[in-house]
Amino acid sequence: MTLTNAIYAGNFALLKFYGPFEFNLASRKLEFDFYDLAVLGVKFSLGRGGAADIGAATGLGSSNNKQLVENDKKPFFNWVSADENIATARGGGGGLALWKRDLEMEVINSNEKEAAAATEIEVY
Repeated sequence: MTLTNAIYAGNFALLKFYGPFEFNLASRKLEFDFYDLAVLGVKFSLGRGGAADIGAATGLGSSNNKQLVENDKKPFFNWVSADENIATARGGGGGLALWKRDLEMEVINSNEKEAAAATEIEVY
């Protein structure tokens, strides 16, 4: 599965990060890494640890993430709480992360998936 994280201006994604993740339900720990980045819609590969380097250099991520990658570990979040509308977690660097469910984006993504499925059906 792929995790996506983004920075938006309104509905437009300025930056989008993509990469694999693992979630351990027992420890409530989400480990991830971002291997790809899209800037204003143009996607390119960062390679292993590339996102940690960018995050440490810009303040968008914890410098601890860079150390984790150097020690062959992944950045992580320890989940504090989650319900159908909001989720909270503590990052590996100690910061608090908050996520709000975006119903508009769910509709957009659903419509895109339906359009892709319809396109796939029509291809001969």
